[in-house]
Amino acid sequence: MQQADMVNKFINEKCIFGDVVEKIKNGTSPGIQAIDIQKQLGILRNNASGILNNLCKKGTLVKINSRPVTFLPYKIISRLYEQYNIPFKNIYTLQELQEKVIDERLNSQDPFACLLGYDSSLLYQVRQAKAAIVYPPKGLHTLLLGDSGVGKTTFAQAMHAYGMLVNNKNVNNYPFVTFNCADYFNNPQLLLSQLFGHSKNAFTGADHDKSGLVEKADGGVLFLDEIHRLPPDGQEMLFYLMDKGEYNRLGDSRKRKSSILIIAATTENPATALLNTFMRRIPVNIILPNYRDKPIAEKIEIIEYFFKYEAINLKHPVKIAPEVLKALALYEFSVGNIGQLRSEIRLLCATAFLEYLQNNQTIYINYQMLNKDIRTVLFNYAKMDKAVTCYLDMFSEDIEISPEEDSKITFAEVENNIYDVIVGKLNKLKEQGTTIENINDMLKNEIDTYLGGVNKYFSNSRSNITNLYKLVSKEVVDTTIQFIEYARRKLNVNFNNYFLFGLSLHIQALLKRSGQKLADDDRHLFKIKAEHPDEFEAAGEMVKLLTDKFGIIVPESEKGFLALLLCHSKIEADTSKIGVIVVCHGESTAMSMADTCNALLNTDLMKAIDMPLYQGVDETYRKLKAMVLTVNKDKGVILLVDMGSLLTFDKRLTADTGIKVKLIGAVSTPLALGVLRHVLYDVGDIDDIYIKESQKEQQENEPVKRKSLAVLAVCTTGKGSSIIVKNMLDELLDKYYVNSIKVFTVDYVNVRKNYELLSKKYNMVAAVGNIDPMLPIPFFPINQLVSEQVQQVFFHLLDGSMEGPVSLPKTTQIPTIYETAKELLEKYVKFVNPRHAIFKIRDFINVINYSPHNKNLTLDLIIHIGCALDRCVGKINITFDDLDKFYVINKELFVSIHKALRPIEEDYNIKVSDAEIAYIVKIITTYM
Repeated sequence: MQQADMVNKFINEKCIFGDVVEKIKNGTSPGIQAIDIQKQLGILRNNASGILNNLCKKGTLVKINSRPVTFLPYKIISRLYEQYNIPFKNIYTLQELQEKVIDERLNSQDPFACLLGYDSSLLYQVRQAKAAIVYPPKGLHTLLLGDSGVGKTTFAQAMHAYGMLVNNKNVNNYPFVTFNCADYFNNPQLLLSQLFGHSKNAFTGADHDKSGLVEKADGGVLFLDEIHRLPPDGQEMLFYLMDKGEYNRLGDSRKRKSSILIIAATTENPATALLNTFMRRIPVNIILPNYRDKPIAEKIEIIEYFFKYEAINLKHPVKIAPEVLKALALYEFSVGNIGQLRSEIRLLCATAFLEYLQNNQTIYINYQMLNKDIRTVLFNYAKMDKAVTCYLDMFSEDIEISPEEDSKITFAEVENNIYDVIVGKLNKLKEQGTTIENINDMLKNEIDTYLGGVNKYFSNSRSNITNLYKLVSKEVVDTTIQFIEYARRKLNVNFNNYFLFGLSLHIQALLKRSGQKLADDDRHLFKIKAEHPDEFEAAGEMVKLLTDKFGIIVPESEKGFLALLLCHSKIEADTSKIGVIVVCHGESTAMSMADTCNALLNTDLMKAIDMPLYQGVDETYRKLKAMVLTVNKDKGVILLVDMGSLLTFDKRLTADTGIKVKLIGAVSTPLALGVLRHVLYDVGDIDDIYIKESQKEQQENEPVKRKSLAVLAVCTTGKGSSIIVKNMLDELLDKYYVNSIKVFTVDYVNVRKNYELLSKKYNMVAAVGNIDPMLPIPFFPINQLVSEQVQQVFFHLLDGSMEGPVSLPKTTQIPTIYETAKELLEKYVKFVNPRHAIFKIRDFINVINYSPHNKNLTLDLIIHIGCALDRCVGKINITFDDLDKFYVINKELFVSIHKALRPIEEDYNIKVSDAEIAYIVKIITTYM
């Protein structure tokens, strides 16, 4: 390993996020110094300093320009950016980091603290708003920008509340008046009347004087929502008010005074929706982020807050399935943002409350209550950002939201170092002469008390993970998640949602006490090993992982502590049914079948995935994999599929997930209904059900012996593009149809004869080439088959063994024949560089003046010459039947082609054989 790699690895292992934050708050420069490298790795300090600075220039490390100079891994700065909005740079001062990390709230009364994300995604916006409010003499006019539902009205209310706080005023002398300009959009006169008031007889119907909102807001804030709906003359009246502090009522020439701060909001682009003269009067523009742009921890906090609000309204606890929480966090809500999220949560709670009234059971929100669009977001769970899914994987059991107000408990009241708890108690019991059996019982009680305190703190905290990250580094949290996943598989149990918090704190404490002896007598651990052998074995493996991950010596006693934590945090395994999933080709085939079966048997157990025509096999597999992981309850999953590539999914899924997956093909509604009935009412396991249904399906559908499938790769000669086509098809087909579909290369002259002969033995499914051979099977042009969209149509054709014409998708941009040829040659030739060869081939085609009526013939020639060059350079010889006779018939063209090829021969230092030239002549003469 090179010295730079050693240094980088050392720094990444030693720098823990929680320790870095703690040092910054204490005014100590965090990170690693050059002298540390010298002591630990034996690299001279000057050399170490050079390596550190080079890694900083490359962006691997960042420098803290303090005394002494220290270095941090880039991943730490990424975390600081996420949590404290620290900008990305190569060099920081300690003061810069401190300003961001130290909490800047004025006090607990800060109105902005009520905004979810005020210290995260809204951190910069809150600073803008505060600066606008306090700017003398009465603040700066502000425009709030953002899509519908991002919370512009709530943000404006917080600005007004902050203004009351810093100015020591109340709502009477600092009013907040709100007006939506869209309410009177179709009546501009009435809109302006609402804003500025009017005098008697100012317009028809104005039978008395009326004051406007500008007058009511005097001394305070006027909030104008959807300001883009205000007509130009209204905007002009408004900026006159901003400039002069004066306005006129409609129909009244008398000037009136009003001192107001305007906060406006719009969903439109202000540069096009508002007058430039108006925009110049609004110096502060605040852009509020969309829901989809917020960090995952903040999304969970928002979701929990809205469910908490509904639980308080309902005066009942609300229980939520973990899949519901995940789906709501991952769905973008692009139409209504947070407002749409709140409406969805309110609808979910209303639906669950109705069921509660009917059956008097818990108010429970399950996955099926979500609308279809939100449900389907979990289909892509497996391919999402691992940092996001690892965070969401913490929620493995139902979450209960209580209607009671949050407790005032703080973590300072909970002992957060389990070693102090256990070791202190252990020593005290030994001094009292307590027996080993009693010591173990008392230790279990201490662990229960400790975990209960941790759970109570985090369950009563509005932002669970935010508080955890303040106490524990991300590296420790990520490692803990891996431990929990390992323990789940090893012990075949689940753990409660808050086990992550207790175990994370435990590991953090272990790292801090690295090298210290925890107890001088470990006899009690033998008792733990005897009582909980499986947990003790799992703990032993976790200790090894800790040693490898953090490079520390973990004491033997740690196995006992971990075993007790595992034992006291597990919950009973889910006893749900075997999972059943239907997967079919088509837009809604599978969904319709599953809905029918579920309705007939009064369940929602059967799930479905449809495979539309242009959806790829890989995308379908990813969706299916995510659903298998979701529905599996440790009893396996039965797949019901229709045909084709789907028939191989069971083995892939079992290999990728470790879940037992059984597959039954040729699915129909009666078959699906029979499987679902067995799953719901039989006591047998997945193998029993599979054997029953698959045997019945085989008996009812005794297959007629069918011919093997085959595809024709066609070109003029059979020696050029057809070989490329065959290689391309072999590569495509091998992925999903291993050894089950043959590809034959044929030339155009003999294509019909070969087709008739092959059809006797094979089911000829399609032809691929440059010119349609006009056979009674679908034809795919090679220049289109390179497109993934067309490939998916091709796969669907193979799956269904369809015949007749096919409709290919329209491609927005078809590459030129030379680009297509280069792309194909790059993948399938061995001895020449296609990028160079293409230019030489183009010059050759220009010299011979070859311009057939069909451009695909030119593509055929380009690919053929590319293959011929590859053979010549690689010294691979070919033959041409009746070469002498062919030469005599085409002597003139033969000579001219030979002459035009000389620059290519000289460039590649090769000799193009007469047989190769003959095939080139054959291509040119075939369609003349």
